[in-house]
Amino acid sequence: MTDERMRKVNVLKLIYEAQVASAKVDIDNYLDNSVGVAEHPNLMDSLDDLVTKLSTIEDKLICLKKNF
Repeated sequence: MTDERMRKVNVLKLIYEAQVASAKVDIDNYLDNSVGVAEHPNLMDSLDDLVTKLSTIEDKLICLKKNF
């Protein structure tokens, strides 16, 4: 793998890792601070959306690591 290609793959990996961390913080906030999410009347739907987002990002990261 060329240096340029490796740098691009590494940057993408870092982006996905940051997105995973961000999604986990959001989920933790919903689980631990119900007052902070009062504007979301259907908490379970909001949590489900966040878990879906986390799952998608993790799938991308796994795919990147497996193939590049």
